[in-house]
Amino acid sequence: MPIENIAVCVAGDPAGSLPTAKFGIYLAKCLGARLTAIHVIDEKALQELLRSHILVRVEALEYEREMESQAKSFLERFRQAAEARGVIFQAVLRRGIPHQEVTKAIKEFGAQLLVMGELKEALSLKERFFDEGSLIFYRCPCPVVVVKDPASVESLYRQLSVGARGFEPRTPALSAQCSALELCARSSLFLNNS
Repeated sequence: MPIENIAVCVAGDPAGSLPTAKFGIYLAKCLGARLTAIHVIDEKALQELLRSHILVRVEALEYEREMESQAKSFLERFRQAAEARGVIFQAVLRRGIPHQEVTKAIKEFGAQLLVMGELKEALSLKERFFDEGSLIFYRCPCPVVVVKDPASVESLYRQLSVGARGFEPRTPALSAQCSALELCARSSLFLNNS
């Protein structure tokens, strides 16, 4: 069964999510799949900032608006980059607890693969089990690809043709890489945490 829909989890930090977005575009282009970008505004973290008196209500509302504005801006740039490379794209912006919302969106949109950024290093066992990135990884209902090397991602991304709807690799090497990705996707060789 070919992969037809790839989800990309983009975090609160747009700069850190850029390699993840680019690799999602690369995979979607190579596999001929749709791309669904998922961004969640972490309401639990906002409530914690209020509860611990780091922010007052007015500051929290302003911070939330700023986060939403940044998320919309990043998702729009992501859409433009994907569509410029002929990838069908949709953006999902939600509020709530990130791992729950990402999992719901993956099921709702029928994603068969999740691309996410590298997990942060846990300083304690508790942190490993309560970090939102780790929770997304471990509770994801589909195989997960973790993006680890921004330089390699950039190299792959630059090889994609801009403007073509179908897949048109620029080099024989890229064509071979995409064939290998398709083979992995069909045989479920991607990292699967299920």
